[in-house]
Order: sequence, then structure tokens, then C-alpha cells
Amino acid sequence: MNDITTNLKDIGFGVLGTLDFKNILESKGLDFQTEYKLMEVCNPKLAKQVLETNPEMGLLLPCTIVFYQKNGENWISLARPTSLLKMASEENMQFMGQQIEEKLIQVLDKSK
Repeated sequence: MNDITTNLKDIGFGVLGTLDFKNILESKGLDFQTEYKLMEVCNPKLAKQVLETNPEMGLLLPCTIVFYQKNGENWISLARPTSLLKMASEENMQFMGQQIEEKLIQVLDKSK
């Protein structure tokens, strides 16, 4: 995950936090054997632009990347901004989502 953090900084994104679901669920007394971490990432300038354009779109912030294990293999998945922003009527929001998604996919590919 350190490579991803560094590569995110290169495109102006920072990590707001990481949720470790294995630890969270086990702390609640639930047996959860799978490593599952959700990273919340954000570009402050883009977030400001989104919030100023349409405050309700703040419900879709921040972007999320998940790291998990499945069948003994490590996986990385991204909540695609283009899919999330399809509900936005503003075309500039959809375009912005496409730009963000392309950058995040480049980071994930670079970090593999």
C-alpha cells in the first residue's frame, strides 16, 4: 500500500484514512479471517470543485480503493467515479469523474 500512497501523491491525491475491516469486525467479536482494507482517497482541489458545483455530490466523496484477499490471491478494486457520477445531471461532473477514474486506474496499474 505504500507504493499506492506515493503514486497517489504524484497525481495530487492523498489518503484520508484506511479502514481495516478484519480488525474492526474482530474487535466487535466477529470472526473474519479475510484481509480487507478500504482506503479513502481524495484530491482536495477536485473535491472543492465538486462541492462548489453541487454540494449533494459530496455524498460520493471520497474515492475508495479496496484491498482484499480472495482464494489466496490479493485483489485491488476501485469504486469507479464514472459509475457513481452517472446520477449527476451536470455534464462537467461526469467529465470530471472520467478524468479522476483514469488517473486512479493509472496509479493502481503503476502500483502493481
